[in-house]
Amino acid sequence: MLGVTIGAPRGKTELVPRWKCDAGDYVAAAEISKDGRFCIVGVGDGRVLGIDLATGRELFRQLAHEGGVLGVSLSPDGTQFATCGQEPNAKLWRATGELVRELPGGGAQWVEQVAWAPAGGRIATGAGRKVRVWNAEGELIVETEPLSSTVSNLAWRADGTALAATCYGGVHIWPFVPGAKTRRFEWKGSLISLAWSPDAKVIACGSQDSSVHFWRLASGQDSQMTGYPFKPKALAWDSESKLLATSGDATVTVWDFRGKGPEGTRPLQLKSHKGVCTRLAFSPKKGVLASGSQDTSVLLWEPRRGTQPIRYAFLEDEVTALCWHPEHRGLLGGDASGNLCFWEVS
Repeated sequence: MLGVTIGAPRGKTELVPRWKCDAGDYVAAAEISKDGRFCIVGVGDGRVLGIDLATGRELFRQLAHEGGVLGVSLSPDGTQFATCGQEPNAKLWRATGELVRELPGGGAQWVEQVAWAPAGGRIATGAGRKVRVWNAEGELIVETEPLSSTVSNLAWRADGTALAATCYGGVHIWPFVPGAKTRRFEWKGSLISLAWSPDAKVIACGSQDSSVHFWRLASGQDSQMTGYPFKPKALAWDSESKLLATSGDATVTVWDFRGKGPEGTRPLQLKSHKGVCTRLAFSPKKGVLASGSQDTSVLLWEPRRGTQPIRYAFLEDEVTALCWHPEHRGLLGGDASGNLCFWEVS
């Protein structure tokens, strides 16, 4: 069972926790509902939890995937969510924790990716070399031809009219509007992270070769950001599609896409973590960036105003999940030991 505790802040700029609790195992994925009332958390023991965001009270706990949960995704209206994990089927659930139906992966051992379209109505899953798209009732409506390698990431266009997937060899984009054609952007490497800008103009990907590659969709022009010591597994756009935050070191590197940038410009370097940055998330309402690290720290930054953190907090282990309240009223964090914390942010 979840145990809810309240901790005292350790300094003037430390974030104040509204609640803390133990999810029971490695926090693999977490997402907050669009109305900010609850969150869905997937953990390493295969269970999925529903938690009241105001109090930290457990709403339900269900075994979802025997080998462990890999991803969760909430419907925009908050009435359903989908999960994937270390078994051949993804699953569709009611927001109250009742299983609706299974979503077969098509023969793959695991379903590793799941993403609900922002406009609702469609759920995408990635398993092996195939992408499948389902309607809100869990009925299969699209199955792609096998890609050149395993699907590594999925991301919907902000309006839900197209879906992007990465694999070794590049990015594939499938449109969901009449007459539009499938697009492919080739890249000779393995793409391990994916972020589609909110204005739908740029797709950025972290690569196995410790670089960040991006494409401007209108022209097809591509560029590469190099010099990362480690693989950039975390990427995050701000709400205005002007700043792209990237990991790949203890330093958070922020590229400015305003004007003629980022080509030919120097990025912002946000230095304060002692361990490699593992998670990045921009607030949907303000220009505040949250970063989490292997060193257990969670830092808040305002990149447009300076390069020093403005607030901080700590978990007990490597930070494995960060997500914002949709109205910037708080930040949810999870770690590798199963600790969850919801901090108030004003």
